[in-house]
Amino acid sequence: MSSSTTPRAGRRTVLAAMTLANAMILVDQTAVPLALPDIAQDFGVSTLLVQWVLTASLLPLAGLLVLGGRLGDLLGRRRVFLLGAVVFAGASALGGAAPDFAVLLAARVCQGAGGALMLPATVAILSAAFDPHERGRALGAMGGIAATAGALGPTIGGVLTSASSWRAVLLINLPLLVVTLWATLRSVPPDGPRQRAGVDLPGAALLGLVLVGLVFGLAQTTTEGWTAPDVIVSLVIAVLAAVLFVRRERRVADPLLDLRLLGTSRDYRGATISQGLAGMAEMGLGLILPLALVLNLRMDPALAGLALLSTTVPMVAVAPLVGRWYDRTGGRPPLVTGFALLALSGVLLAAAMPTNAFAWLLPGLVVYGLGLAVVLTVNDPVGLDTVPERDHGQASGVSATAEQGGGAVGIALLYALLHLTYLSSLADQVEARGLPPLTPDSGSELRDALEAAEQTGLRIDTFDPRVVSYLDAAERASDHGYMVAFLAVTVLALVGVVTSALLVRRPPDPATGVAEAEAPEARWGEDAEPGAAVAAPTPPRHLVRPVRLPPSRGRGPGTVTRS
Repeated sequence: MSSSTTPRAGRRTVLAAMTLANAMILVDQTAVPLALPDIAQDFGVSTLLVQWVLTASLLPLAGLLVLGGRLGDLLGRRRVFLLGAVVFAGASALGGAAPDFAVLLAARVCQGAGGALMLPATVAILSAAFDPHERGRALGAMGGIAATAGALGPTIGGVLTSASSWRAVLLINLPLLVVTLWATLRSVPPDGPRQRAGVDLPGAALLGLVLVGLVFGLAQTTTEGWTAPDVIVSLVIAVLAAVLFVRRERRVADPLLDLRLLGTSRDYRGATISQGLAGMAEMGLGLILPLALVLNLRMDPALAGLALLSTTVPMVAVAPLVGRWYDRTGGRPPLVTGFALLALSGVLLAAAMPTNAFAWLLPGLVVYGLGLAVVLTVNDPVGLDTVPERDHGQASGVSATAEQGGGAVGIALLYALLHLTYLSSLADQVEARGLPPLTPDSGSELRDALEAAEQTGLRIDTFDPRVVSYLDAAERASDHGYMVAFLAVTVLALVGVVTSALLVRRPPDPATGVAEAEAPEARWGEDAEPGAAVAAPTPPRHLVRPVRLPPSRGRGPGTVTRS
């Protein structure tokens, strides 16, 4: 498909359809954390188990994004996009009507797989529909609108859950998907003949095994500790699968991921590390922040969703300014500054948490939104500006996988830190107050009451008098858990400061095509002739970027594939 085959009016429909697809999948992820307490109560599962409703979708999304892009290249992007949309619609309907928790988890896995088929095709379809001089603006519009919608996900999730049911968070996808399918069939030309080439299915399986093993192992530490056999086995399997995946991708003729990109472009290597760190912070806090607002600040879910707008508004406001900043200075100053802001936000949130007052948490939430917006706006152009255009699909696939995989790991890691710190501190708090130690029965009763409070907000008059005396101890213990989780984000952000400062340089100079302290042949690899200048891209670099997913901040996942 090329822009010459798409009439101008049809291009607007393509833009609307692809933007709606990105926004819908992103909102589906970011709205779920506010629905988790209702889901836990309906199915009688624990807070530890219910987080898998979010992770079950993120894992296939992360693991299959690159495979989805490859299938689009081979089978046709329109075909693969429509297939993904049908899978996503069916899974949304199944999840919204799920009779038990196992069916809901299966539906969420299918949603992630459907999203992985859709998202890589959206940018490629949109790019092919627009002429080169219009393409940057179209991609920027899709990214900005999807980001705004995704950032509103927590608010949407809280309102739908409070006004109707958690099921509405999944079922709202169905009318949106009907519109998306209609617009796509109407405006996107049919694909040409299918290509005959192999697909690296073993590589995709190994990548999925890495993510599942790592996330499952981290999640099990919350109930069994770090030395439990299934924790150790899961982590060992993840490491072995990672080693086998790297070996295979280096040797196979048609790899799922061309790992040479990470070795030949230092900027791209830095951007990929940054993407993974940012995904860990954004999705981990996307789960934890709603819990803190509902349980410790005693907000109902709808109000908690509105309160999280304090992270959204700075993102929407600052993203265009950051793009211009990148165009002037390159990626190093924005990335270092963005990660520094994220590190500061973790300290501010940790310091304010013991007050259990929103006014004290507000500065940390605003700084968090600012830092995340800076990092996530700059990540993609930093990587894509220093790899050949023919490799943009591979490059953005690695980036999207790093973010989604990092997000799944971040959820498991930050929640494990929160939970383990909470349990350790609760015993100390009970002893310090001279209360009788919690028995298995009273501990279970307190836990069940707190999990029920996640749905409605914490109301002391609804608690059994036998556990009311433990509430203050539990609140102080959870404060400590949140503080550790927030400070863990600070540590992740400081790693991002260091890696960005060491790896990221200025993009190619428009006059010479040479990046800072880097010759063209080092940047482009074997295909670039020594001394050859490389033309700078026509549109502003910050507009030519893929749309990725993200959860509590708000961006749409996806990958740019070759058109």
